[in-house]
Amino acid sequence: METSADKIRALPKAELHRHIEGCVRVATVIDLARRHNLKLPSFDPAELELSYKLRAPGASLAAVLGMFGLAQASFASYEAVERITFEALEDAYKKENIRLLELRYSPDFMLGRAGLDWKKAHELIAATCAKFEKNSNLVCGVIVIASRSYGLASAEKTIGFCVENKKTVAGFDLADSESSFPSSLYKDAAQKLHRAGIPLTVHSGEEGHFSQVVETIKQLAPRRIGHGVKAAEDASGGTIELVKNSGVTIETNPWSNYLTRAVAAIEAHPLKKFIRAGVKCTIGADDPEILDTDLNKEYGLAVEKMGLSSDELRYTLRCAVQGSFLSPDRRQQAAKELGL
Repeated sequence: METSADKIRALPKAELHRHIEGCVRVATVIDLARRHNLKLPSFDPAELELSYKLRAPGASLAAVLGMFGLAQASFASYEAVERITFEALEDAYKKENIRLLELRYSPDFMLGRAGLDWKKAHELIAATCAKFEKNSNLVCGVIVIASRSYGLASAEKTIGFCVENKKTVAGFDLADSESSFPSSLYKDAAQKLHRAGIPLTVHSGEEGHFSQVVETIKQLAPRRIGHGVKAAEDASGGTIELVKNSGVTIETNPWSNYLTRAVAAIEAHPLKKFIRAGVKCTIGADDPEILDTDLNKEYGLAVEKMGLSSDELRYTLRCAVQGSFLSPDRRQQAAKELGL
């Protein structure tokens, strides 16, 4: 396949796994810190990047998650929430040619530090997405996250908030450390989402053992799984078969998985294995600013390091449209924008 940077950049793309908290530009971190008197390691962009962006594998998933403090502090006002959301959309559309985008955020993590009202902030995020979509060829939606490390009560509160605001919520995500907070803890909470008709995705198989992916599917019945790489470590092939037979779409994030040591090397990432097994899967950048990546880079790695063909890239785009939590008419619009 032609792998020139220009060809990759021009390709219409889809992204189902992108955290707003991981989209805060370095320049925006600095500007908001000045406006709100926030402390930074440095106000020099080049120097700040050294502590803000991860460019080599971290010690663990937990260590990488701990790097999000500067981004978290940037959500210091409603104006900041609106600005960061707009810039995330702008970068995705103008720099990466993304035409289908689902942005996700954790209210407790993102808004709690500044004490911002969840409903007011969420309405700003949803309105910003709707306005951007109206003025572009981007089709987008918002996923609300419960961060496991904030406890079960936080997850239940976030699910209640999601149900109350379901008209402006595309879906729900359970994120953060799976090993410390296994899926079985959230079985009853997940039922509330299913009863409300809110689609569920779960961060699973990013760390630990492939049995956690099995537990996630059996206990929570998600439509999608974020990361899921550990499923490929089941030598019997049973876990991949379960994913496939359950109709679950795996949201892969290759560079992120390398940086969190979920895979030893990009070449070892199971994306191609998933595709060959007939598993529905997509390609994502996860946290583009903090992980120093974007879909241009991810697609390039998929082709150059993992050997994906143009047909296989298109397969991931079809999976993104089919697996999207957006309404059928908007998925159809996204398919048109993606040339499918």
